[in-house]
Amino acid sequence: MFCKIKYFIAIAVCIFSSHVVYSQEIEETNRMIEQADIVQDDQDLTKMIGIDRSVKVDINIISREEMMKHQFLNIKQVESFFEYKKTYGKIISMFELQAIPLWNADIIKKLMNIYSVNTYPAGDKIVLEQRESGFQQVVMRIGRSGSSGGSFDVFQKGLKETMIYRNAKYNNLYAGYSAEKDIGEKNIFDFNSFFIQKERFWIFKKIILGDYLISMGQGLVHWNGYEFGKNSHVLSILRQAQLIKPHTGTEENRFFRGAAIELEKKQRSLILFISRKKIDANIILDSASQKKWASSLLLSGLHRNENELADKHSLVLMSSGVSLKQDFKTGHVSLNSITHFTDIPIQKRNLPYNTYSLNGNHWFNLSSDFIFSVKNGTIFGELGIDKKKSTGAILGYLKSLNRYTDIGIQWRNISSSYNSFSSNIIGHQSSANNEKGIYMGINMKIDSKSSIEMFVDKYKHPFPVYTTDGPQRGIISSLTFTYKPSKKVELYARITEKKSNQNENNGDVKTHNLYINTTYQTRLHGSFHVNEAVELRIRNETFSKRGEQYKNLFGWLNYIEFILHPVLQPYSISFRSSFYNTDGYESSIYAMERDLPHYYSMNSFFGRGTSSYILFQYSINQKISFSGKWMIDKKCYDSNRPISDFFITVNSSWRTQLTIKF
Repeated sequence: MFCKIKYFIAIAVCIFSSHVVYSQEIEETNRMIEQADIVQDDQDLTKMIGIDRSVKVDINIISREEMMKHQFLNIKQVESFFEYKKTYGKIISMFELQAIPLWNADIIKKLMNIYSVNTYPAGDKIVLEQRESGFQQVVMRIGRSGSSGGSFDVFQKGLKETMIYRNAKYNNLYAGYSAEKDIGEKNIFDFNSFFIQKERFWIFKKIILGDYLISMGQGLVHWNGYEFGKNSHVLSILRQAQLIKPHTGTEENRFFRGAAIELEKKQRSLILFISRKKIDANIILDSASQKKWASSLLLSGLHRNENELADKHSLVLMSSGVSLKQDFKTGHVSLNSITHFTDIPIQKRNLPYNTYSLNGNHWFNLSSDFIFSVKNGTIFGELGIDKKKSTGAILGYLKSLNRYTDIGIQWRNISSSYNSFSSNIIGHQSSANNEKGIYMGINMKIDSKSSIEMFVDKYKHPFPVYTTDGPQRGIISSLTFTYKPSKKVELYARITEKKSNQNENNGDVKTHNLYINTTYQTRLHGSFHVNEAVELRIRNETFSKRGEQYKNLFGWLNYIEFILHPVLQPYSISFRSSFYNTDGYESSIYAMERDLPHYYSMNSFFGRGTSSYILFQYSINQKISFSGKWMIDKKCYDSNRPISDFFITVNSSWRTQLTIKF
């Protein structure tokens, strides 16, 4: 039956129309995000990733690319906004948004939380004060985790501590400092990050000194920062972000440290950046030749024992780059280049899938990317080349057929020998290397209450990859049906099938034989607004994996969640209890959780057990807020694999946060 669904999707779309050095860690994160379905959660993502929106952005100055980042808007609605502005001029009041064709109350409500215009009510003293004098914010967070399994206690001693300071001034000056200590580390200043940003200064549109992120094109040559993978919403295949922005998170390795500037004149902009920083790496010393090389780059940011401390800041990375962008009325074209040097060469283990991996101490990438919105749709893409003249290409097309139907197609063809130091694309694997594939998706609104989102992503890795000692082929298909019978009830059902060939895994022994395995994931999710103050969420999710030569795997997850947020009250309470049973790590099920502001939380459930948490948030006044979360996880083990005397581990964790604005 599901094969027929895949066939229907492919026909409908047609009618309507390598690994980097740390790729294994990136792929696992990509898998988690892909499963978690963040789009369905209404929690403020900007607060989760460390961005404060106390001063809203003027809706009149945002670009088409920035607006298309909001996946609750379809292509036609974005185009309608800019057509309205072109016809009637700048928006003078947020209430004027009601006049834009194809926009509804839901869209306007969400955008009013993000944007504003330059006209404010006279009585809005808070906004006026923030615009005149800016604001400062301090976030202090502490947390702890403990387990009944004594063998893990060495890594769980002490507190996880984070301190964040932000200063935003009305004269376009923005500064920040972050310090973090993970559990098991000794000093709160184990990680330090700082930046100063100045906008609209002399000939400069933006200047950043300190730590910053770079995101180029569609991620073919370089992409930093927080980004989700592909999903059933067709806009997910289009990567868009600010090319340079401050590093506001606590990621300890994937950022730049130095200076970045952006110059702008009329419809042309030039971005230059340079960076030098130390990153964590595993350094190998040949005692005979006294030569050193880095066998891998480490992303965990953990420095808890002698081995981890020895790897801390053991590799110097120097980077520089330039991006020249030409804007047009309907889009833009950019030319990007980036160069990296390390003081110690990188040399990975001699394994088949590492044949074309990065090696040496110098890398260079050049690319051109574009986005154009034309009468027949939106086209976008990026073409890249590396130091060894290997190439990669990503091309995409988005089209609103009418107010009810959107389609998206993305094609990628990346050479097996193509490499970039820190790429992040929309593909089967996030690293841009050794992949050919095509994504086809369609979003249809059946009526005012029902909608369908479908996609098929077919891919091929011509050269061996981490899990497959030979060419790997696969296909991912997904169908999501959403039903909203009223404003208070939302239900959706999703089925996803993934089929690929991988190495045979016979118990603990991995062979070189390739066999096809198929995974099925189903999800039933319901959200019920009992009244204006109470929301109930229920989810049932299953995972099954079938292989030709090894036993089938199965897992399920159920959770129930209550969210209490009384109207006009300064507090909110969330409670969730999850129950799960899977056949091990390979059948893990992931779920995102509500958490403290500026904090990102996603759990991996495998084995057999329960997990519960309670989240409390309270605004003492308009400048001081407090939040806390307490979690308890119980995991059971078979009697032939005892972890503790009672074949069960209990992990209790908590974290609290105080936020002060002044």
